Amino acid sequence: MKILQIVLTGIFLVSSSVLFAQNDVMQYNSNPTPYDGHAFVTHHDYQNRVLDYPFVREDDVLWSKTYIQRIDLRQRKNHPLYFPQYPVKLGSGQVRCNLADNLLKAIMEDGSIKAYENEYFDEEKTIAEIQKQLFSITEDEYEDLDTGELIKELDTVKVESKDIKELLIVEDRFFDKKRSVMDVRILGICPVAEIMNNDTYEMEKVKLFWVWFPEARQVLANATVYNVNNSMERLTYDEFFQKRMFASVITKESNLYDREIYEYKKDRMHQLLEADRIKNDIRNMESDLWEY
Repeated sequence: MKILQIVLTGIFLVSSSVLFAQNDVMQYNSNPTPYDGHAFVTHHDYQNRVLDYPFVREDDVLWSKTYIQRIDLRQRKNHPLYFPQYPVKLGSGQVRCNLADNLLKAIMEDGSIKAYENEYFDEEKTIAEIQKQLFSITEDEYEDLDTGELIKELDTVKVESKDIKELLIVEDRFFDKKRSVMDVRILGICPVAEIMNNDTYEMEKVKLFWVWFPEARQVLANATVYNVNNSMERLTYDEFFQKRMFASVITKESNLYDREIYEYKKDRMHQLLEADRIKNDIRNMESDLWEY
């Protein structure tokens, strides 16, 4: 009798699991609709949660330095941060924007993150100040062929995300002796736009604003970046930065004189060699911490 009960219980459990499995298949493998935009049903309507950094005590930091790096968005490896230049509609009502558009939307429309004036994050930047930078007024003057009169025209030029061709990031590199790891934490991001100077009529690089990266992570964790290797593997901007999938050049290392590389290395080639030397020093310093 007991054996019969065990057999019947096993049959009931197996049949229940099959029914639940069939229900799941009917629920999630239904026919895709034009709203999905794919040959399969997409489910990207959830909010990603930002993974917290490991806690680090100040007493456990054996060595630390601050660096500023320049990310040239025209480089092939950095194209996922620069494209698309205009928002692209995806399946399930999703829209993919480049990094600059996501930051501007979070600051100007949503108000979910704050903008700062410098890399020290001690002075906030207002929306009105950012708008003043994004909109520039140019004055054109030409002669009327019929009357010979000089005519002046004012033209308003808007800085778009395609004009933002560089990023600056400030980061801390440190050695945590408790975990025995050389770690790096990005502190801030600054979009740099190319804007025409109304006086000299030459293109100038202008730092638009700085954002505190830990505050912006929630926004970046829910904004998708194009994965050049696999369109099905969802990749966010937060993951893109955490995995160091970008190419960059060091422009400043914390130093006694608080100066950038270009201030004491005037030649472009010498600036690149100096940045490469600093990278090698970081690598060698980490290697010297270990005993074999």
